[in-house]
Amino acid sequence: MGREPLLRRLAREVLGEGVAERVWKRIEVIGDIAVIRKPFDLDASTLKPLAERLLQELSYVRSVWVAVTPVSGEHRVREYVHLAGERRSETVYREHGCSFVLDITRVYVSPVLSYDHARVARMVRAGERVLNMFAGIGGYSIVVSRLAKPSYVLSIDINPHAARYARVNAEINGVASVNEVVEGDALLIAEGLRREFDRVLLPLPELWREALRKAVKVVRVGGWIHPHLFVSASRKREAMEVAKVEVLKELASLGIGAEVVGGHVIRSVGPRKYHVTLDVRVTRLAS
Repeated sequence: MGREPLLRRLAREVLGEGVAERVWKRIEVIGDIAVIRKPFDLDASTLKPLAERLLQELSYVRSVWVAVTPVSGEHRVREYVHLAGERRSETVYREHGCSFVLDITRVYVSPVLSYDHARVARMVRAGERVLNMFAGIGGYSIVVSRLAKPSYVLSIDINPHAARYARVNAEINGVASVNEVVEGDALLIAEGLRREFDRVLLPLPELWREALRKAVKVVRVGGWIHPHLFVSASRKREAMEVAKVEVLKELASLGIGAEVVGGHVIRSVGPRKYHVTLDVRVTRLAS
């Protein structure tokens, strides 16, 4: 048997076996803030003793919050309740030598995307022009700018707090000279852009079809599109094939020639449901 997850073990010790079985196993640590998820049938206050125990176990954590809703709304945020430690929701999150200032209650951030930030950055060639249509606080944009040598990165986000943090983060990471951040609806803003981008990032699974239709109007022939999408599959290894079929079918309906060169399953998001991203090279544009 594998080692029992820390959160489940502490919940069992502090709250008892019955409650522990309903507590989500994973702790999400963002900077010095720990986030746990609230079981639907428990009051958030029930988790306070668990949060206090987490502060004792994890010396690098200064504040513990519980997410009481899933990500939702136009700005893609959760509702949180403070449980223990400093009553502070702003922190500095670090990955790949980059620092990101953010407020967990005002913007969406997912450390699970860290691997893909660097993976995409390794694909970017010197001088590329990159469009990030759902940029958030600048995760992809800044890691790409730091680890590769793009000539220009345009980040768009509809959440004003995310756009503000993206500008701040570009400054503190020393990449503001190649980064432009625009606040607004990426699907509308893309309509006014020219076909001048070598790479388009679409890290919003819920809108992948709509975003893909905009991306093919601004990407160059030979350029890349990186859609994120949720797919249903019986097994993880089948999720990539399902995603590939869906994306190529959509592109074909738009008259676009393309090939899927790579990608990976980012995570499981439910029973037989997966978050997948693909690396799609555009070989022919619509006539």
